[in-house]
Amino acid sequence: MATVSEATVSNSRAAIVARRADGRLTWVGPILLLFARSVFAVAAQGLVATICSMHGSATPWRDAGAWLPLYGTLIDAGCLCLLWWFARREGITLPDLIGFDRNRLGRDFLFGLALIPPSLVFILGGNFASSFLVYRNFNMPQIFQPLPLWPTLYAVLIFPLIWGIVEQTTYNGYVLPRFQVLSGSTALSVAVVAFVWSFQHTVMPLTFDHHFMIYRLLSPIPFSTFITLVYLRLRRILPLAIAHWLMDGGAAFVGTLWPLIR
Repeated sequence: MATVSEATVSNSRAAIVARRADGRLTWVGPILLLFARSVFAVAAQGLVATICSMHGSATPWRDAGAWLPLYGTLIDAGCLCLLWWFARREGITLPDLIGFDRNRLGRDFLFGLALIPPSLVFILGGNFASSFLVYRNFNMPQIFQPLPLWPTLYAVLIFPLIWGIVEQTTYNGYVLPRFQVLSGSTALSVAVVAFVWSFQHTVMPLTFDHHFMIYRLLSPIPFSTFITLVYLRLRRILPLAIAHWLMDGGAAFVGTLWPLIR
């Protein structure tokens, strides 16, 4: 496994510029990964809706949305396959995209914890502002919904960990630094990635409720912008993924497990 210096250098701006120059990097991979999570989300929800319909659901698409924590892992699996493929074409590995270093695990975990308070400021600020703009109140819609016990445990204990690592690696570890090199503009790259990253939430779950979808589009923009800027400074995914994992785990707990135990 690569050391931190090797992993960081492999995904540095200079290394990406070199791979672009020798033809190993084109626009194809970054554009596909930019929209992959949204496409996989609709496909996965459609698969679950089909299963719900086969079991007699009168509203299969709506019922499927509650199972996002489970079919979310299908989204992650699809993204991991694409990340592996395009990283391999560049001659690097998934750990290179993450910037993993076992010697920094303790510091990365502590930095991930330190990222939670400022992240919550941007997340909650975006949620409240979006709620007021769309609904004219501060009552934020609940994303996670109650599930049976075993799916609930998966939603709280496993889903957030996988989700945090893959989502951060997709947008920050892979797409953002490559857009930065290919476009030649850091500001444009941050704007595009932050907006599309926020857009994916409109289809997670896809409800066809335009108020809810606008709320989901606007609310993540402050946080997605903040975390892309943090990544460009840090160039390592693990602290970002740790913060993401713990915050999503808390949200999943409140939405799925807390209704079962209170």
